[in-house]
Amino acid sequence: MRRFPILDAWRSLAVVLMLVYHFLYDLYIFGVMAPERLFGPPLHLMQQFICWSFILLAGMSARFSRNNLRHGLTVLAAGLAVEIGAAVAGQTIRWGVLMLLGSSMVLYHFLGKYLERLPSLGLSFTCLGLFFAAKAWTKAAVVSVGWLYPLGFTAPGFFSADYFPLLPWFFLFLLGTGLGGWCLRNRESQILTAPLPRVLTWPGRHSLMIYVLHQPVLYGISYLIWG
Repeated sequence: MRRFPILDAWRSLAVVLMLVYHFLYDLYIFGVMAPERLFGPPLHLMQQFICWSFILLAGMSARFSRNNLRHGLTVLAAGLAVEIGAAVAGQTIRWGVLMLLGSSMVLYHFLGKYLERLPSLGLSFTCLGLFFAAKAWTKAAVVSVGWLYPLGFTAPGFFSADYFPLLPWFFLFLLGTGLGGWCLRNRESQILTAPLPRVLTWPGRHSLMIYVLHQPVLYGISYLIWG
């Protein structure tokens, strides 16, 4: 897979902010942080930046990857491990961000050869529009069955601490693949190829490992101090 240092640095920033946000979430769980602070506008914006960054970057990386099926199945396995670990800790995660990213990679394995024939700019704008349309549709839809939640349709009483259904988020992933196409066409750009210090790129290159391991560590530290 082709690597661009600036994209690894972008992912590293998202990883660091994720660690901060999840530590604050643990403080909320243990009653140390007030909910109005955690769910207030500043931290909500940070949380949205983290999510959009991971999904867009995953789409860009899918455009560079030679084996999205293998990568997708690996991420799905990690997502399942996170959901099981959360259940053991007494929390509920159903179709979290790793499940979205893994399933999106698998879908792109089969759809990519067709989508890559489309103009990247047109694909990007179309997917952005479909993202907001699908978001409004799933928010307004009312269903009575409980098994449609991976698609974005939830029955009354559904809860997940981390929830990223295919609709609308798969369209944001596809927007990322369009941006990845732009990177490939401009692969010699100094912005994309300029070397960066390892400290700025290492977290981004190991983001899956950090994602799987960070919450048990942060939760354990929080439990020892405030539990």
